[in-house]
This record gives sequence, structure tokens and C-alpha cells, in this order.
Amino acid sequence: MAAMSDVPPIRIRRARAAEAPALAGLMDAPAAAGLILPRTPAELAASIAAFLVAEADGRAVGCVALRDYGAGLCEVRSLVVCPECMGRGLGSRLVAAAVSRARRQHAHSVFALTYHPRLFERLGFQTVAKEQFPQKVWADCRKCRKRHHCDEIAVFLDLTAPARRRPARRTTRQSPGPAKP
Repeated sequence: MAAMSDVPPIRIRRARAAEAPALAGLMDAPAAAGLILPRTPAELAASIAAFLVAEADGRAVGCVALRDYGAGLCEVRSLVVCPECMGRGLGSRLVAAAVSRARRQHAHSVFALTYHPRLFERLGFQTVAKEQFPQKVWADCRKCRKRHHCDEIAVFLDLTAPARRRPARRTTRQSPGPAKP
């Protein structure tokens, strides 16, 4: 593994239409493993505006999409980080960028189906029942090979609720007490 100083800077930006084949290649292994739904280059090209790309040295090293279901509901989907970039917080950065995009689009809530709920929970999402999202079931789950035995976990973020903050550390100041003679 390369030293952290050897890691090129990674920037997150909107995907470009010409990147559809590269994104499909990035998604091939996770899709084959059943971790995400497979997407063809044509499907990706048709929905490229929904994608954000993590780029390092001119190469896509991660991606995420934000699907708008209307009525203020968005889904974080197709989250992929290349193996050599895993464990560096890139997945969290991509999800945070997708959530920021949802806020700019005036969404009220964001959900995802995931095998990594802790990543989402660190960003304020809460675990919920999949049945809360019939839009997802009708749109995608019917095409999934795991549709009758789904083992993904649904997570949800209410964008209208005030951000939960970690409690401040309590510090106790000791008074100097009486002066000693």
C-alpha cells in the first residue's frame, strides 16, 4: 500500500458523458459480487447527470449517484470506490457530496440500501425498514437477483431535521481554592 504522501489528491466533481464506459468498468466487480445493481454503459450514459465522480490523476477512482424520486425524496446509489482507495474516507466523501447535492435540489430526505450502514450512520443516517421505500422496490428491486431474499439495510436521512451534533466535552474548571499562607 502506498504511503499517504504518495496518494494523489482526489477531487469530487460531476460525471461527464464520455466517462460512462469507465464508470461501468469501475462498477463491474461490485455488480458481479451482488453489491450493487449492474449498469451498462448505455444506462450510465442516459443517467450520467445523476453521477458524481471521484478523480485522482485524471482517473475515476469512485462514484456515486443521486436519484430523485420526486416529492423531496432522493436515493444515494451506485456508490463505488476502487480497491486501492478503500479505507481512506472516500466513500464517506462521496456520500456527503451526494447529500449536499440533494440539499441544493431542495430534497427533504435521502435514503440508501447498503451493506455498509455504519458508513452512512457516521454521516447522520438512521437504519429504517426497506418497506418505507416502495418507489425503490418498483423501480429497481424487481430487477435484482436478490429481490426475494434482500439482505441490504435501508438507511435514511431527514434533511429537514436539525443536524445532530455530538455532545460537547464537559470540562471542569477547578477553582484555585483558598490561597495557602
